[in-house]
Amino acid sequence: MVSTAKSRPRLMNTPERVFSWHGRKRSYFPTLLAILVVASAFMILLGTVRVKVVSPAMRAPRKASLIYLTDDLQGHALALQAQEGGPFPSRFEPAQWEGMAALESEVAAASRGPRNPYTPTLRDLPEEKLTPPTELSSKGETVFPKHLLTPRAVPDLANLKPAPTLYPLSGITPEAIPSTLPPFSAAVDGAMSSATWRFLVRLNSAGGVVDCVSLEKGGEAGGLELETWLRSIQFLTLSEKPFRWIALGIGFINQPNDGPDDH
Repeated sequence: MVSTAKSRPRLMNTPERVFSWHGRKRSYFPTLLAILVVASAFMILLGTVRVKVVSPAMRAPRKASLIYLTDDLQGHALALQAQEGGPFPSRFEPAQWEGMAALESEVAAASRGPRNPYTPTLRDLPEEKLTPPTELSSKGETVFPKHLLTPRAVPDLANLKPAPTLYPLSGITPEAIPSTLPPFSAAVDGAMSSATWRFLVRLNSAGGVVDCVSLEKGGEAGGLELETWLRSIQFLTLSEKPFRWIALGIGFINQPNDGPDDH
């Protein structure tokens, strides 16, 4: 086989190899300096650092002794000796004491009552001569004044009618309530007369009722009639304010059917 590669012309003064395979001449001073530095540091550490080597302490082996006691006199003696000489003191058990049974029987016998119960005999008390009390004064006759019973007229319940009356609660004195109240024309039943009625009333400077508000049971039967009756009352003027609020309570008393009495 014939090679077709052509050799190129080589320039003058050029080496025959592309790379320089021979090593360069290097100085050994940096290597020696590094070795000296490391050796100096090692010698300094060797002279200053002290490593304390402590031998491990000897530990006592974990072991125990076991003594087997037989159920005989010698075994009981050794068991008692072990309890008394051991780290935990023995405790006296009264139930295990040999004389406990005899002591219990003696205590039970002493606590029993006598078989023949004691029966006391009764004797008569000696007779005593009692001295009569000395009278300091003679007994007199008690005389009380005679009480004459005055017959009272029994009211005719058929001619009585419950009528409302006023009593002050707040903002008004009893003297400011008129002595004569207008008649109450509405019917009064037992539920209405037994209920508690309280009203908040607003008066003008002349003592007339401007507003009337029920404080309780305003929506029940009789509340509207009582408000209408309160608006017709003329109170006494004891204040110079143009308007003032007062609180009144309403109760019921029996009055004749011919009209309200003065109270």
